[in-house]
Amino acid sequence: MAIPLQPEILIAHPWMGRGGSEATAMWALHALQDRARVTFATASPVDWADLNATYGTRVSPEKVALLSAPRLPGVNTGTVVAFWQRAWFERFCRTQGTKFDACISAYNPIRFGKRAIQLIGDFSFDEKCRLALYPTATGQAHHRPSFVRQAYLSIGEHLAGRHDEPAFAPDDLVVANSQWTSTRLREHFPLDRVPVLFPPSSPLGLENSKREPLGFVAMSRITPEKEIESILTILDRVRAAGRPATLDLLGKIGDDSYSRRIRRMVRERQEWVRTPGFLGPREKTALFSTRSFGLHACRVEAFGIAVAEMAAAGLIPFVPAEGATREIAADESLVYRNPDDAAARILAVLDQPDSHAPLRRSLRENVERFAPEHFSVRLVEIVQDFLGRPI
Repeated sequence: MAIPLQPEILIAHPWMGRGGSEATAMWALHALQDRARVTFATASPVDWADLNATYGTRVSPEKVALLSAPRLPGVNTGTVVAFWQRAWFERFCRTQGTKFDACISAYNPIRFGKRAIQLIGDFSFDEKCRLALYPTATGQAHHRPSFVRQAYLSIGEHLAGRHDEPAFAPDDLVVANSQWTSTRLREHFPLDRVPVLFPPSSPLGLENSKREPLGFVAMSRITPEKEIESILTILDRVRAAGRPATLDLLGKIGDDSYSRRIRRMVRERQEWVRTPGFLGPREKTALFSTRSFGLHACRVEAFGIAVAEMAAAGLIPFVPAEGATREIAADESLVYRNPDDAAARILAVLDQPDSHAPLRRSLRENVERFAPEHFSVRLVEIVQDFLGRPI
């Protein structure tokens, strides 16, 4: 009996920055590179050594073909005219998709010109969802509904070659990154079944009994939907209650209007807020081992890989009631409704030091299901179901 040929699989990500969707892309490549002939399409530069070091993968350039997608003129970052660049990337993917047995979008829906596996990371791909779900959807002028905004989106649709097509093809396999995301997808799109594939969250070791008892960490992109100002407000209230909390705010603070606002707020609190920027795995592990708590404020987080990493590292994260991060915290004492409630819950936990060790243990047990090994096994199952045969 002839052994079936390995399938040709295309994995696509529009631009490899630093975040949960990039971790998903890298671990997808890692999981499939020995089971299929894998091609990776992206418009960003690719430094395999750097990406492997960042995400803990072992993707081999000898096993993965790199397909460099064109960029719009003048674009050298994933944040400049992002919708247009993504649309241009999708247009390119349409010309390539039919050459493969399976196409996988590692970040939100891409029309490949054939049935595909769509791994959903957030709801930024759909304007109606963005306005309905994101509390800060109109926080920046260029994101508010207007003639200019509509023109920008219409040009993007034209660049993608969508021609009023829906986000998903009727026979796409749409996969959510959390139960919360799965529910929202079924609410907003004509989808009956949306399986869940949790993103890979690498465990960060180094246990340390000498943690700063009032040391907090927040880690995310510095963008309006992450609501960094709420994190600072919450800790203002904790400190006003007589607890001199400190904060390490991890993430690159740019030069856009929101970043400038956060930079001003940080400057006003410089005696207790530190901004080390983006940290690599080794530096992040060392920092996490010396702090006690995490704090997250994004109310529309589709998963929250930063929260999962903090919990795996022994930090106790406080998270909003909205979004998927409460699936990670898995303890209602850590889930808050608003900044006042957050401060009250933090103070309550601080008043019960004997609860900290059990909370850390339960958090670590809960996030074991997000380990990259579980992601890899589940992804292979999804691909095999999609192809209708083992790989």
